[in-house]
Amino acid sequence: MGTKRIGLARVQALIENLKRELQLNQSTLKGGLRKFQTKTANYTCTADDSGTTILVNPAATTLIQLPGVADVGTGWNITIVIDEQDGGTMDQKVNIGTKSGDFFNGFLIASDGGGSVKADPSSNDFITCSTNSTCGEVFNIINDGTYMHVTGNIVDATDTLFADAAG
Repeated sequence: MGTKRIGLARVQALIENLKRELQLNQSTLKGGLRKFQTKTANYTCTADDSGTTILVNPAATTLIQLPGVADVGTGWNITIVIDEQDGGTMDQKVNIGTKSGDFFNGFLIASDGGGSVKADPSSNDFITCSTNSTCGEVFNIINDGTYMHVTGNIVDATDTLFADAAG
């Protein structure tokens, strides 16, 4: 028996299609970049968006629709940043919504001294960012298998809220 040589393209294809965990014991990965998207209008997230940072600079009232908890694997995650690119407050509303029947769990920490906003995991299926919300607010969302779990940094606890309906 001889040895079989395979080309680089074949090795890359085999690694890319790997359907199991890959142990990288104390390895260092260099040069990795996070996936990044900019949205100015409504957008429906997919399973492939996991690990993506979405910068939302809305041209009109905008909905970022998350996939269903059961439609993506536990650990699916996304970071959403609202941005007006001129600083200050938002010119348009941004809503982040779960799939019908799914809800948010978690909290938003406000820097205005107003405390924090806690989700009601039995009814809150939206995060609403009003036109008084502040550019740069960040929401880290992860599917924990039951809820879309959120931790977020906001400026004013009265302008950015968990809600039962879009703003």
